[in-house]
Amino acid sequence: MVRFVAVVAVGTATLASFAGGWYVAVAGRSDAAPVAVAAQPPAPAAQPKAIVPVAKDDPAFKEKVLPFLNKYCNGCHNSDKAAGGLALDGYKSEAEARKNRKDWGAVQHALASGDMPPKKKEQPTKDEREFVIGWIDSALTKVDCGLNRDPGRVTLRRLNRAEYNNTVRDLCGVTVRPADDFPADDVGYGFDNIGDVLSFQPILLEKYMTAAEKVLAAALNGPEPIKSSKQSFRPQQVLTVPRDARSKEADGKVKITFRTEGSAYLEKFNFPADGEYVLRFRGWGTKLDGEAPKVVIRVDGKDIKSFTVDAPPGKAVTQEVRAKLPKGEKRVAVAFVNAKEDREKKTAREFGFEMLEVEGPIGYVDPNVPAGQKLLLVARPTGPADARAAAEKVLTNFARRAYRRPATPEETQRLLRLYDAATTRGDAWDQAIRLPMKAVLCSPHFLYRIEDDPENPEGVRTLNDWEFATRLSYFLWSTMPDEELFRLAGANELRKPEVLEAQVQRMIRDPKAKALSENFAGQWLQLRNIRTLAPDKGYFPKWDEALRTGMIGEAEAFFEYVVQNDRSALEFLDADYTFVNARMAEHYGIPGDFGKMFRRVTLPDSRRGGIITMASTLTVTSNPTRTSPVKRGKWILENILGTPPPPPAPDVPELPPTGQLKGTLRQQMEQHRENPSCAGCHARLDPLGFGLENFDGIGGWRTQDNKLAIDSSGVLPDGAKFNGPAELRKVLVGKSDQFRRNFADKLLTFALGRGLEYYDKCALDDIVNRARGSQDRFSAYVLAVVTSDPFQKRKGRRSE
Repeated sequence: MVRFVAVVAVGTATLASFAGGWYVAVAGRSDAAPVAVAAQPPAPAAQPKAIVPVAKDDPAFKEKVLPFLNKYCNGCHNSDKAAGGLALDGYKSEAEARKNRKDWGAVQHALASGDMPPKKKEQPTKDEREFVIGWIDSALTKVDCGLNRDPGRVTLRRLNRAEYNNTVRDLCGVTVRPADDFPADDVGYGFDNIGDVLSFQPILLEKYMTAAEKVLAAALNGPEPIKSSKQSFRPQQVLTVPRDARSKEADGKVKITFRTEGSAYLEKFNFPADGEYVLRFRGWGTKLDGEAPKVVIRVDGKDIKSFTVDAPPGKAVTQEVRAKLPKGEKRVAVAFVNAKEDREKKTAREFGFEMLEVEGPIGYVDPNVPAGQKLLLVARPTGPADARAAAEKVLTNFARRAYRRPATPEETQRLLRLYDAATTRGDAWDQAIRLPMKAVLCSPHFLYRIEDDPENPEGVRTLNDWEFATRLSYFLWSTMPDEELFRLAGANELRKPEVLEAQVQRMIRDPKAKALSENFAGQWLQLRNIRTLAPDKGYFPKWDEALRTGMIGEAEAFFEYVVQNDRSALEFLDADYTFVNARMAEHYGIPGDFGKMFRRVTLPDSRRGGIITMASTLTVTSNPTRTSPVKRGKWILENILGTPPPPPAPDVPELPPTGQLKGTLRQQMEQHRENPSCAGCHARLDPLGFGLENFDGIGGWRTQDNKLAIDSSGVLPDGAKFNGPAELRKVLVGKSDQFRRNFADKLLTFALGRGLEYYDKCALDDIVNRARGSQDRFSAYVLAVVTSDPFQKRKGRRSE
């Protein structure tokens, strides 16, 4: 059981403590300085140590593997040189080898592919090579995919910045993003939601406390209530048509008398809210032919009501109408509509205006109660007698949603003691309830995704449905579960195959699945890097902020289309469509009338297709002044094929600046690269990058480089040949099994929040097979991930 402490200080008194761990102190009043309380957790009770059998060394390591390393590998892969970041001279026994199986997985791959030893070095015999490959497989990397699989162990995970912002949005109904002010999250295995790197910096304590106050204020501080008012306007305060209806009396007062049709009006009267208003006017009239003046009240040119003004001068009458009107600025007029003149008798039907009045809104109840109040204040007291019961209902519901599980009775009582303390010092109910809410937002049970370990450190336990719902929602939405997931978790129905499949389909079609494109695709495709790139406008004059935004928008729209329409993941490799707005259509040379929104378009030719030829990918893999075949090749190996090259040797010089070497960039690289130790890696990197040389440093199409024709052909180490990006994509589609496995690897890493280990091979095999058997539909990958042992279970202790 993982346990923590949260201490909340009100004044000088400590009112509540959560058992075990670390402490968060919350100031009693919003204007008080936060107090951090340090404490040592109580010593855990002694636990019996599990007896772990010690694996014996296979004599084959010392008799055959170690001599092989000394003869063919350690000359370059030693603690001094560490070629490719790999040092093998420190392994003296099989037990030491078992402590770092990833190194041996790299050795196994390099030997099996023929990449190592380098071609110019002494080569092992076929039998020697096959023996070492087989020994690594049987002794270090072979996994039993039977019933007793190792699901691994995820380190206790803090909410990262994106998850925090999304969670307080859905928990409290706010749009504020307080985590934007938090320190940047570290990245591990390509993602920023990895438990091992999400450390807790001391400054975060203050940030969390400030954020809690900010979130609660945004959620519960509604706008000032709109009160009904009465505003009166005299003749000197209104406008008239015609103007000569206005006159000044000897005493300086303004008089308005209409002898012809016209109106007294307010050009822009602000109705503060939708609601009912009373519109009044006072006036008098003179009859002609027995008919009194007719007057109409109009709002924005629409007649509200017509009146007959039967009142002689000096005895004005008041008329009114009650009407429902929308909020906003509107023209309000009192219009005289039946004027008539008898020139022979020198008389006329006249209307005299004395006052216009607007009262309202009448009996107004704001329908736009802040979303936060609807979500959080699920009960309100009717009086002092039921105030505490209402607080208990609110806090029980809030803690359940914030902790992503039902709050225990003890937790609820501790929160109520904070409420009691606040009421004792004189806080009103709506203020007193905020103190325990702040404690919840500063609790480790909110800030961390906590999963209990099995009692036996070597044991494995299946996550309960609350923990499983949390994993599922943070995987697909980067936020807390919604009420549908909570309901299913509470009923223990979420894992039923038909229910889980329906929920996955619902979740990937939900607007909140956009988080998957922002956080998973944004890091897998390195879209986040584009925000900080600065291509040299001297070399790329078309670069601007609209293009930067368009590149990100295209890639996200493409990813979201595949997700929400459950398309084949192989369309990431090659597709005959993309998404463009006006700026991206111009950049790609696609004709048509486009606006700011992204639209799906069929590509006019085979130059582009899929993520590899998107401007975002091509830009993020270029240098500020030129393309980089090495970066582009490395990007494909890492993000598409899952076979990343080792890091370059530290003594290899950079390519000279643009212009110092002759010919195309391809020719310059061939002139520059003479170090034989680099040839092996560059044989894998460069052909892939050269296949994309028709695209410049910001992804625009070109046919020449340095005024010479571009050669975009290539030959891969396995003999596959291509010429240009279209043929390169076809070669990569032919390696779809490698892509499937790499895509599954990255998706499972993101879903689990940990790097994958050798024992995850079985889960990856299952995901790839299930996806392949379902036409590679995106939902098939997701379902295979969420039904895998690593996602559904956890081990007490991480395996070596």
